[in-house]
Amino acid sequence: MFKGLFDFKNQSILIRWIIVVPVLIYIFIGLCALYGINSTSNIDNLLSSTFYKQIIWILLGAIVFIFTQYIRFQFLYDYSYVFYLFLFILIFSTMFFPKIEGARRWIPIGPFYFQPSELGKIIYVFGIARLFNDIKKKNELSYFFFIIIILSLIPPMLVFIQPDLGTAMIYFSIIIPMLFWSNFNVKIIIFLIAPLISMIAVSNLFFYYMWMIFLIIFIILINDKIYYKVINFILNLSASIISPYIWFEILKPHQRQRIETFIDPFSDPLGKGYQVIQSIITIGSGGLWGKGLGNGTQTQLRFLPVRDTDFVISVVSEEMGFVTIFFLLLVLCWLVYWVLDFAQRVENEYISTVMIGLLSIIFMHIIINFGMISGLLPVTGLPVPFISYGGSFFLTCSIIVGLINNIINNHI
Repeated sequence: MFKGLFDFKNQSILIRWIIVVPVLIYIFIGLCALYGINSTSNIDNLLSSTFYKQIIWILLGAIVFIFTQYIRFQFLYDYSYVFYLFLFILIFSTMFFPKIEGARRWIPIGPFYFQPSELGKIIYVFGIARLFNDIKKKNELSYFFFIIIILSLIPPMLVFIQPDLGTAMIYFSIIIPMLFWSNFNVKIIIFLIAPLISMIAVSNLFFYYMWMIFLIIFIILINDKIYYKVINFILNLSASIISPYIWFEILKPHQRQRIETFIDPFSDPLGKGYQVIQSIITIGSGGLWGKGLGNGTQTQLRFLPVRDTDFVISVVSEEMGFVTIFFLLLVLCWLVYWVLDFAQRVENEYISTVMIGLLSIIFMHIIINFGMISGLLPVTGLPVPFISYGGSFFLTCSIIVGLINNIINNHI
């Protein structure tokens, strides 16, 4: 099956620095932050620190990046549904393995543990892109609306049940940009988002009534068949009804606590709200220019418990200042602009949609993490690409950038 996956003769190998330089900047900032976190350690501890371990992962990531340049996208297109089915089986199979830290997310392979949902983000992009590409060839898209919903939502719902709210959010967030880029009717995109809004709005009756009035008017005004309108209204009403059940029965206690902490972190300042409160203090502590590497009081005195993974941006803010955070956002805008520019030039709709999906993974990880550390979003445990310490996630991001580079070289 994998015989035609790689082409070591005809693939064009060229590093597109306009895409890679933003990644290198993120890697450099991440290494600076990790060095600052570990700067007070003695030399023996420093050699075993996350700083040096990250350097090893960076070297492995470079190898993975080069390796992805030889991948043939025609093979990925041909077997997109097979990989998608394989992803479903892998995620579903995690339910039959023992819990680790209260969740079933990993498959034990000897002494190692494999998290299929991590690499599965990439497989998900290829499967959804193929689905959208095939459906676009049909004339009556309305008939395929529920096919899109069911096939798109199965993997993220399984990830959510593990439970892994953060990764499930990434899966959900990939769908909308890919639908938009595929030029689907706006009503399909709205109807995909609407049930989620209905579930959230039901927590406040005033907002729920306002939302339902708007939704009913929208459903009436759209030019579509009556049965389609009725089904969508029932779908949103059902989402509202099952929302309390999801809150009390499906969401785990720690997930409910995260949402409650997000709403009011000071309700439990020494417990669940401690990390978020200390993160906000750490961000403000750095001011405009920062306190310098290794000089952050919140970081070095360990008031911020989680420092080198999910909340590493708080460390960057304290020791390198707001100017560095602003610079990181500018770099992200640079990356998004050029990937979108290249995606527009790709004539193959499937590959162009894949580029948008891959970009969405990196973009949403950064945006959700920035919102999480500043208290604008619930804590979900999502790291920052190329900055947070972590091996499997770093390699996944390296594959993503490598695939984008591959597309630019061989399909434009």
